Amino acid sequence: MLPISRRLALKSAFAAAAAGFVQPWRGTAIAQTGPMPGDPFSLGVASGDPTPDGFVLWTRLAPLPLDPAGGLGEQPVEVLLEVAEDANFRRVVRSQRLMSRPDRAHAVHAEIYGLPAGREFHYRFRAGGADSPTGRTRTAPEFGAPLDRLRAVWVSCQHYEQGFYTPYRDIVAQNPDVLIHTGDYIYESSWGPQVRRHPAPEPYDLAGYRLHHAAYKLDRDLQAAHAAMPWLFIWDDHEVDNDYAGDVAEEPHVPLDEFRQRRIAAYRAYFEHLPLRGRSVVTAAGQMRTWGSSVWGDLVEFWLTDGRQYRTPDPCPSPEDRGGHLEPRTCPGFQDENQTYFGREQEEWLRRNFGRGTARWDVLVQATLFSRLNQTLPDGTPAAYTDGWDGFPIARRRMTDIIGGRNPNTVILGGDMHCHWAANVKADYDDPDSAVIASEFVTTSISSHSYSYNLFNAMLPNNPHILHMDDRQRGYGMADFSRDRTEVAQRVVDGVARRDQGAASDQARWVIEAGRPGPQRV
Repeated sequence: MLPISRRLALKSAFAAAAAGFVQPWRGTAIAQTGPMPGDPFSLGVASGDPTPDGFVLWTRLAPLPLDPAGGLGEQPVEVLLEVAEDANFRRVVRSQRLMSRPDRAHAVHAEIYGLPAGREFHYRFRAGGADSPTGRTRTAPEFGAPLDRLRAVWVSCQHYEQGFYTPYRDIVAQNPDVLIHTGDYIYESSWGPQVRRHPAPEPYDLAGYRLHHAAYKLDRDLQAAHAAMPWLFIWDDHEVDNDYAGDVAEEPHVPLDEFRQRRIAAYRAYFEHLPLRGRSVVTAAGQMRTWGSSVWGDLVEFWLTDGRQYRTPDPCPSPEDRGGHLEPRTCPGFQDENQTYFGREQEEWLRRNFGRGTARWDVLVQATLFSRLNQTLPDGTPAAYTDGWDGFPIARRRMTDIIGGRNPNTVILGGDMHCHWAANVKADYDDPDSAVIASEFVTTSISSHSYSYNLFNAMLPNNPHILHMDDRQRGYGMADFSRDRTEVAQRVVDGVARRDQGAASDQARWVIEAGRPGPQRV
């Protein structure tokens, strides 16, 4: 075993306690050494939020994964966790006995501390006489430590019904250091072409959202990607309800209290199925903290944001819905100084901290296209899609003011659009000659379909800051950060309608030279 000092061990224990996550169970625990009605690790394993001395490890015991209770009763089940330096577990550095609790769907979140920085580790769980798949993860480098290279991939929009998750096969083959999910991890509703079906109707309660998450987790390519590397997460709307804003549903007839209960159920299920820290447990007030930063030595800091939970509702809803739609820019609410995309606390956190650390590259991770997309109504009137940043021009201007005054090596990543985009981020979108202050890349979807190529393509002449757009293929984005440049590949696969598809290639490649904002096509 690695030599871990008593001081470091105490630090680990205090940190776990401070997380408020290790809670006593007031019942009788069972070891469950006998056989279960199925594989208890049917949903796989995962790791997340790597820090210089640890990470979060996850699994959920579900021998009957599509059963509302997962096939387990109301008693907690003991789970053994092992962390090792090698895949054969000859050099075990951590062994813990954990408890899976029925009130958390028998999910296990183990926050590991006290490990060496910048190292690879392997982990596995045991329960009911069965071993889980082996996962691989890593600790981040020490804060501020020299780091020459980092490979990160980011993904978005994986509608279970609309395709298989074949892009994850190429992601695993590329062996990235970290994967970032930018939202729409699940979809609550059914629409579009279907190659498989959700196991249940649209969810409105905790049992329904648990079933949706379990179905998604059963996908073998998604499981393999979770087991291969640590993940970071932000969310968008479909984890709860299409186009929701704060505690306001898309549908105008839904009472606030009713939607708040639905949102709490969705947030709880989201936490139960992902490797998130205890600080993200849903509070009594129905909120869930997901935003924060992830620092990788002196090279990269990822700023993970939440653009759903705290945002201002649509200022100009239609009679049919309160979600996103095209609206003329004469809508009075667009110019409201009180409008917010991130909420006051999160925006103030960015204002005080973004670009002021020691990292060479600052990466703003948000859910969608940040840059303006000039559109027009059929009568020629300028319009904006209100669910994205174009519906929040004042909030976006506050963000460009922050970015423009800080690190020139700023990159913005997004998803949501089911389309690869590359853009110059402008200091002032009302002034075509204003400075380029950052580089933006939006990834296409993992599986969710898009039919907007001709529509988007017709807009490009009115959007000279948009350098690339193509929504005809599914895939992901990959960024290789180094001291002098960042290289970005917008990867695509040849199809997601069959499991035997998945050959991958570059749709476009880009370079950002350090100190020179804006992508350069390779």
